[in-house]
Amino acid sequence: MTTVLTIAALLCILLLPFPIVWITRKNKLLGALGAVGCCYLVGFAFSTLGLSGVSYDKELTTTVAYVLVALSIPLILFSIDLSAIRKLTRMTAIGYGLCILSALGVSFALFFVTRSFFPAADLAAMTVGLYTGGTPNMNAIGAVMGAQSNALSAANLADTLVGGLYLLFLLSFAPRLYRFLLRKCKKARPHGKKASPAAAEKEEAPTQTKRAASDAAPTVPTDDYRFGIDRKDKKAIAKLAGAFGLSVACLGVGALLEFFIEGTVGANLLYILLSVSLLGAVLSFIPSIRRIRGQYTLGMYLVLMFSLALSMSIDWSVFLTDILPILAFFAVAQMSVILVHLLFCRIAGVDGDTALITSTAGIYGPPFIAPVANVAGRSDLIAPGVICGALGLAIGTLLGLGVGQCFLLFL
Repeated sequence: MTTVLTIAALLCILLLPFPIVWITRKNKLLGALGAVGCCYLVGFAFSTLGLSGVSYDKELTTTVAYVLVALSIPLILFSIDLSAIRKLTRMTAIGYGLCILSALGVSFALFFVTRSFFPAADLAAMTVGLYTGGTPNMNAIGAVMGAQSNALSAANLADTLVGGLYLLFLLSFAPRLYRFLLRKCKKARPHGKKASPAAAEKEEAPTQTKRAASDAAPTVPTDDYRFGIDRKDKKAIAKLAGAFGLSVACLGVGALLEFFIEGTVGANLLYILLSVSLLGAVLSFIPSIRRIRGQYTLGMYLVLMFSLALSMSIDWSVFLTDILPILAFFAVAQMSVILVHLLFCRIAGVDGDTALITSTAGIYGPPFIAPVANVAGRSDLIAPGVICGALGLAIGTLLGLGVGQCFLLFL
């Protein structure tokens, strides 16, 4: 029975993300929860089989989860045009830099406050990745830091709940509140040029959509789960398969490094995660790789599979004691990052719309930039926001790992 259930669990990990994405597009309530949140709910339901005394190999599903997150990172990074960073205006760059600084400051504060009664090094390092790039960064950092699957599952559930509530705020009252709080700040000027009074007045109005279209931006789609490939286009499908093979090769390089340095494979995920992150970023500079359609989406599907595999691996007796404290930790972390970023933007003179978009880029990554910018009436900030979110995906894992290693020195 255990073998049969293990095979069933692996098939669920492979196949369920597709109907889950379809359902979240059809149902508004589940759509608000998001595909990742729904995957966790399904995984939690599957993991309750262990309560009946009949279970599957949860060590195997945990291993599968870590492999999936390692494969997802290069696929996501391949699609990012990091050279577009040079097109950011000075004010947008400042706004996103302050977002990174806020995440770092909050993570250090939470580490020193909670290290006596939390796995603080793990959670604080994951906070850096989560609020500079997004969920894939957080999961990769947690895997390298040796966070238990129960803690990772609780962190993802906390991110879904807290992040979902804040997203509703972003899509409703946030633009007006940000403009009120930062109303005296000046608009950003590219290259540090001063504007005439007439030009400054003109810039106060939302810029036309066609200006946004002219700005070069990363090829990251605004929808996580649309491949943009015709099923009959065999050439595009073959290229996507090649991108997946390239991500496997990046993982293999990390495994070889670990074998030659440590004499083991898979015991220390640091080498694998560093390899897939660095190689993914480096290979994204090759146009023929960066332009492969569907690789970002494939990476996000692997994140969904990771979410299923990880939530299927939890031990309920431990998870129920972990979830409330970790939920509180990430609720405090997210609100603190938002408020500290607001304060920094006020001090630095960043305008409300730029602060709003750069905060969204740090907390949610590229896919949610367009909806928030459209609600704010600032379609001209979509391209810069996507660039910031893409940069976060590229550096978030490395930044979080570096901070995490610093935290371990204090323990």
